[in-house]
Amino acid sequence: MLSGVVTAVPLLLFTLAAQRLAYSTMGMIQFSSPSMVFLIGLLLFAKPLDGAQLVSFALIWSAIALFVWDLFARSRRA
Repeated sequence: MLSGVVTAVPLLLFTLAAQRLAYSTMGMIQFSSPSMVFLIGLLLFAKPLDGAQLVSFALIWSAIALFVWDLFARSRRA
């Protein structure tokens, strides 16, 4: 009977927190979760890593680094 409340409360808290954050910050937080799952699988569970996965991971984080660099450059100019 409390499963609705147990589900709704974290979602409401997330909504309240997300409204107070900038979209760019929220996007960076959203990128961290899949990366942590990837690293846990790789380091903790010793899942095999092939070249395509490694290249994909590197390209994704390179794009994130470029985005953050541009974000900081724009904030300095403003």
